[in-house]
Amino acid sequence: MNKRSKKQWQHIMQMHAQYTGTTKQFCTEQKIPVQTFYSRRHAMGLSMPAQSKKSIVTNSPAAQSGQFVKAQVTPRPSTVVLQTQYAQLSLSTQCDPIWLATLLKGLAA
Repeated sequence: MNKRSKKQWQHIMQMHAQYTGTTKQFCTEQKIPVQTFYSRRHAMGLSMPAQSKKSIVTNSPAAQSGQFVKAQVTPRPSTVVLQTQYAQLSLSTQCDPIWLATLLKGLAA
């Protein structure tokens, strides 16, 4: 069995990102079992949705520098609409939940 270093696997992943054929063809040419390739790619944090694997891997700062990049997802504000027979109330999803609970208790009384 051929043991590869982390640096060798990084190089293999970079070559795969530029490869135009299928992953199976790439693995056959590189003499790597397909399951091993997928396992190593997952372990390196490079697993991506099928439709965007290669474009994200080759353009990502993590792939270029060999380091992980911390990402933060910022939720988009949206509106919640409460509607009854007599009234309609529109609220931002960013409003304080305790305030909303107090409001609903007050309306229910």
